[in-house]
Amino acid sequence: MSAKTFFALFLLCLSSTLPLPVMAEEKDDASAFANDLGHQALGIITDTSVPKQEKRARLEALFQKNVDIDWIGKFVLGRNWRDATEDQQKRYLENYKAFLIKHYTSNLTEFTDANFQVTKVTPEDTGGNVVTMRMKRPNAEDVIVDYTIRKKDGDGLKVYDITVEGVSLITTQRSEFASVVSQKGIDYLIDQLAARSKEEEKDKSVQ
Repeated sequence: MSAKTFFALFLLCLSSTLPLPVMAEEKDDASAFANDLGHQALGIITDTSVPKQEKRARLEALFQKNVDIDWIGKFVLGRNWRDATEDQQKRYLENYKAFLIKHYTSNLTEFTDANFQVTKVTPEDTGGNVVTMRMKRPNAEDVIVDYTIRKKDGDGLKVYDITVEGVSLITTQRSEFASVVSQKGIDYLIDQLAARSKEEEKDKSVQ
């Protein structure tokens, strides 16, 4: 599965959570968060009066507001975050944020013809919840998607990870980034993130 589909699958799965059954009290906040985010994503995707470029801008803003990008960025860099200079940390987070937002929302407007079924909501050890969904696509096999949401101090609920068919976004990136840094250094990684963001922007401008 293409890496670009991770967040697309995530938001579309959220848009299917409207009929969730009543959950235990400790899961209510997560359910409300998912429903609200799903309403917003679905509204953007299905609004035929809005040009595709504007839809992408709105989805990028939605992504930035509801995903803890700084936490994810530090996590996927692993121990290399501690080894980086203050300047490198700053440049890395700036470019990682741009890369993640553009990369994982670039194809979202194309995902408008899928159906979903919530199969379970499981509390995790860190105090968050993992919602498991089955994505049903026309002329394709079902896809199992898990997304993790937790409370962030002073900033409400945020998305921390999405797992598609057992493959975690943050775990995969952590391994990939570690390999790049070990071979070519953190400055090279930062440059590559910046280049990828520019490529995404260029691709969108010609569509």
